[in-house]
Amino acid sequence: MPDTDKKKRKVAASRLIARAALVAALYAALTLAVAPLSYGPIQFRISEALKALALVQPWLIPGIMAGTFVANLFSPYVGPWELIWMPLTDGLGGLLAWWICRRWWPAGVATYALTTAMAVGLMLHVVAGFPLWFTIGTVLVGEIVVIPLGWPIAKALERWGLLR
Repeated sequence: MPDTDKKKRKVAASRLIARAALVAALYAALTLAVAPLSYGPIQFRISEALKALALVQPWLIPGIMAGTFVANLFSPYVGPWELIWMPLTDGLGGLLAWWICRRWWPAGVATYALTTAMAVGLMLHVVAGFPLWFTIGTVLVGEIVVIPLGWPIAKALERWGLLR
């Protein structure tokens, strides 16, 4: 019996890793598909809709982080801020947003949008000298539009058992 349980756990862990990797690949591909709109003080990343998946299943947050890292390799601002700061803030912001989302999903979505906008605004302010509050505001608008687009998809995938 113990060998069977061990195999089941390995298979389950492999599925989680594969799904997180799929999210990472989709995030990077969708970001690059709409470049150069994906980078800069006024940005629109359709890939941010995938953050709704992490609000439903927090084990997908590493996929968002990895996708951010890969997508930001192609950023005109590539460097430590893009490759360390942004994935880290996506992860921490995702955990906070997931925790809040368990109580009321709109607040979780807003939290993820706000943490992302603040992180991007600070990064672009430091790296490229863009106005801090303007950049936070423009990124926030894009986030508030895109992340909720992923919510019905995330909930449907969860209902169908594809996010377990």
